[in-house]
Amino acid sequence: MADAPNESVPFLGLASDHAVVRDDAMARIERVLDSQRFVLGPEAEALEASLADSTGCENAIACASGSDALLLALMALGVGAGDAVVVPAFTFFATAGAVVMAGATPSFIDVDAATLNLGPSELEKAIGTTLELRDGRLMDRRSRSPIKAILPVHLYGLPADIAGLRRFLQDLPGLEDPPVIVEDAAQALCATGDAGRVGSLGEVGCFSFYPTKNLGGAGDGGMLTTNDGALAQRLRALRTHGAAAGGYLHSSVGMNARLGEIEAAYLNAKLPYLSEWTQRRRAIAASYRRLLAGVCDAGLVTLPPEAQGQVYHQFTVRPGADRDGVATSMLKAGVETRVFYPIPLHLQPCFVDLGYEAGSLPHSEKAAERVLCLPIYPSLSDSQVETVSSVLCAALEENA
Repeated sequence: MADAPNESVPFLGLASDHAVVRDDAMARIERVLDSQRFVLGPEAEALEASLADSTGCENAIACASGSDALLLALMALGVGAGDAVVVPAFTFFATAGAVVMAGATPSFIDVDAATLNLGPSELEKAIGTTLELRDGRLMDRRSRSPIKAILPVHLYGLPADIAGLRRFLQDLPGLEDPPVIVEDAAQALCATGDAGRVGSLGEVGCFSFYPTKNLGGAGDGGMLTTNDGALAQRLRALRTHGAAAGGYLHSSVGMNARLGEIEAAYLNAKLPYLSEWTQRRRAIAASYRRLLAGVCDAGLVTLPPEAQGQVYHQFTVRPGADRDGVATSMLKAGVETRVFYPIPLHLQPCFVDLGYEAGSLPHSEKAAERVLCLPIYPSLSDSQVETVSSVLCAALEENA
């Protein structure tokens, strides 16, 4: 059993972030209350301008949540009944849930064993099993539906290879009608891939401001980014019930997905600190790598891939054996961890009718059995990082 550390380490430290921005946030919120303009006002517009600039996109469209961002993107791109969308099997449920809510069918693809992302190699391997090329289109073999979109996820803040996916589609012999690419960037604000900033690499990028995200609000919130002006116009209409210019003229059927001003105000108060907080996350990750090098070299744990542009929404390790035992030992020693995510999407009960079986997507299933997320947030102290590392090392040896 690992010895109890001198200090306990919670998994999250949101109160510390709030303490930094409290005065500015309260002043902004008071101005919103005084203005009595509570939806899509100046604070939301300022947030849109800031996110367009930080992602390098011409347009940013605020919405009510990251889940709404995914659904709005699919709706605006014409994804619906009779279509299929490629989704990585290992990610948060909202990625697949948005596909179903749009009326389409998820086509689950295995993830890369090292990065846990969906890239060109995984798409290529799926052709002949999950996917097939027929009549110039990429098709889902189970539903016989055309693949209208691909929804890669920048999981845990590590950028997926969007440029590689594009090259693969461009070079795929016989593909005449390539699917669009929608980036699920909910966990990757400010991340950069080889081809540029996350959110600017696909037709549209989708972000979340759920409280635990790197830029977290006081509730739900989301953002879409795109360089396509016409697409941005459709997204703005769809978030307000399809009313293109406000008022009561509806060019399409949309939804109520507007961002509240109080939410935007709180996010605007936090935004000036995001770069500093991101650098702190990267520094913590570097410390973890240094402190865990020994147990990694001994084969007791696998550390996350290292890439310059990642933002470490999570620092996710994979114990070589008994992940749950390791987590229990760490909790007894005062260190909280989390498992994101314990059940891969293709094995969720609500998707049983799609016909996937255990063993069909092995990398996703193995990841679900092994991933363990360590505390990583800006206010985590160096001594707490050392505590987490020493407790993990002891837990790994105890449960080996």
